[in-house]
Amino acid sequence: MTGTTSLPSSGVEAPTSSVAAVERCLDRIDDRDSLIHAWAFLDPELALAQARARDGEDRRSMLHGSPVGVKDIIDTADQPTGYGSELWQGHRPDRDAEVVRRLRQAGAVILGKTTTTEFATYRPTATRNPHNTAHTPGGSSSGSAAAVADGQVPLALGTQTAGSVLRPGAFCGVFTLKPTYGRWPFDGVLPVALTFDTVGGFARHPAELAALDGVLADPGPERTLPAAADLRIGVLRPPWADRATPAAAAMLEHTVEALRAVVTDVVDVPVPEELAALDEAHTLIMAVEASAALADRIRRPGQVSDQLTRFLSDGRDAPAGTVQNARVVLRQARRFVDDAHRRVDVLLTLASTGEAPTGFASTGDPIFNKLASTAGVPGVGLPTGTGTDLLPLGIQLIGPAHSDQSLVHLATCLTDRFGIATRCPLPEELP
Repeated sequence: MTGTTSLPSSGVEAPTSSVAAVERCLDRIDDRDSLIHAWAFLDPELALAQARARDGEDRRSMLHGSPVGVKDIIDTADQPTGYGSELWQGHRPDRDAEVVRRLRQAGAVILGKTTTTEFATYRPTATRNPHNTAHTPGGSSSGSAAAVADGQVPLALGTQTAGSVLRPGAFCGVFTLKPTYGRWPFDGVLPVALTFDTVGGFARHPAELAALDGVLADPGPERTLPAAADLRIGVLRPPWADRATPAAAAMLEHTVEALRAVVTDVVDVPVPEELAALDEAHTLIMAVEASAALADRIRRPGQVSDQLTRFLSDGRDAPAGTVQNARVVLRQARRFVDDAHRRVDVLLTLASTGEAPTGFASTGDPIFNKLASTAGVPGVGLPTGTGTDLLPLGIQLIGPAHSDQSLVHLATCLTDRFGIATRCPLPEELP
């Protein structure tokens, strides 16, 4: 019997047991989290008890014995789930969310609960970007991105409704997977806008995302992408390109040139001008659905932020015709992505507008993430260097539905074989 950890290599020597892995995480948290504030709940003894149990068992999966952080809108029966709100502080769900149940079944250790913005919407958490604590880590999966980036946990779960996996992953310099819509179960996760809501993952190497998807994905169709040498990549040229910083735009063009040397074809894919309305349409539908989904969660409206109050009010008060027009834009966006994937295998765009903004008034602009969220297709985020402030920059690869495993394999190839993506540096490793 063995409890040795078994995640794929990410350039860091793996501990020899689950207890050793958890102890290393706890030591790092003890050293660093007074600066980063990535955790909403952490019980070291509970984590170590899980690890000891895993070390006494035969390996169940690639994730056996591996510590995992879980965003605090995902239910855990043995740990509180507070939804990022004072209203639900100390709340104990009756059962695990299905993704948590599958992680436990696979032998993973639920290390603790990572911070989230208020009800996974807009009010920032106390979490800081590990690479510069004067900057946001992004959100709403703030704690998951920061904890993985800081080496406090090797894997973490988040959720994405607009850009809450891909954007904080880019800001913090880690690899991310926003799976195909519905591929990972959503039972036991706080709904915000079920048209878009998706559980996603954070890791320090893309092969670890493949292991996570292997445990969490429902059985179903798998679409295989061509090998890198035969791949056709379409570079999205959207109406919102001017929202990228000069450093991010330059990084994208550098990445495009690097890809031309390793894949069969790289072409531009213009995004129709009418999809400039996608940002506003997505935000409106999110507000409409959140106003219904969160109504019974907000027991005392005076204890939620003014920003959330206004957002939910916008959703409740939206005229029917305006809502219908927004849904038309969403359908146009889905058709565009489907048509684009008939011409190219993978779409390429930025994972964020640039480096993480200074300050904590917001968690950043999700515009570059909304196309994949709206279309329900998988997106993998890859760190690709740093910008003028020496903070991470990243791209995303957007594949057809259910190409998740193949897309993550491509990310692994671009990282390990071609060096187009970069291994996630710990903050102390940066210049």
